[in-house]
Amino acid sequence: MLVRRIAPADLDAVLALNQGAPEGVGSLTMARLEEILGFAEQAVVVADAEGAVAGFALTLPPGTAYDSVNYRWYADTLTDFAYLDRVVVAPAFRRRGVATMLYNVLEERARVHDVMALEVYVEPRNDASLAFHGSRGYAEIGRLDQLDGKKVALMTKQVGRRTAG
Repeated sequence: MLVRRIAPADLDAVLALNQGAPEGVGSLTMARLEEILGFAEQAVVVADAEGAVAGFALTLPPGTAYDSVNYRWYADTLTDFAYLDRVVVAPAFRRRGVATMLYNVLEERARVHDVMALEVYVEPRNDASLAFHGSRGYAEIGRLDQLDGKKVALMTKQVGRRTAG
């Protein structure tokens, strides 16, 4: 499997993956996906040998006009971050290291920032995601109520070198 930048030919597959996981990442239209990709600093897929998209992930830098309540919290709280907006792995590829591949690449590329920032649901509780992120060194720095009544843990991991001053 190969991690590579999202190509225009991947957009239908990426949207289908996103729409198959609305409880974790929220529903999108193609227009909204393209808008978010316009904000993205990193937009990658994992593809198998036949080219099938096994998963995708997007990160956004600080300073975009992205209107996500979670992104806005980080923008108001941190100065230098890479925000992991969404990560989705196709059901047929789960438990095969796809998420680890995505995170390895994104965290490496995010080293130009102080931290990688993301959120994980705690109400309802997503124990698998909390365990995965905890094992990668992410720590909770706050919680935020969502418009749909759910609650997320806001988590960061230092990936870059902080400079004094």
